[in-house]
Amino acid sequence: MQGEPLLIHAAENFLGELSRQRPWVKASYEDTLNDLDDLLSAEQPATLGDYLAADRTELQARLPHAHNLADVLDDFDAYLREWRWVS
Repeated sequence: MQGEPLLIHAAENFLGELSRQRPWVKASYEDTLNDLDDLLSAEQPATLGDYLAADRTELQARLPHAHNLADVLDDFDAYLREWRWVS
């Protein structure tokens, strides 16, 4: 039985796709997604369910240095739906 996908695996796939489409934002998106994964993985590796359940306002409060957080989350959410990681 396969468990729920991990946030980091979806993020890695997203960054790979981003490298092809918009390589100029990859580095900043990668930093932000790594910070997000670190935040959500405090106890154990974060799943996509953990990410989807997280409150964006709280994420922004806990990652104030991530000036591009809203853009990253919007693009990542669109990728998750487009590539059917989530419905």
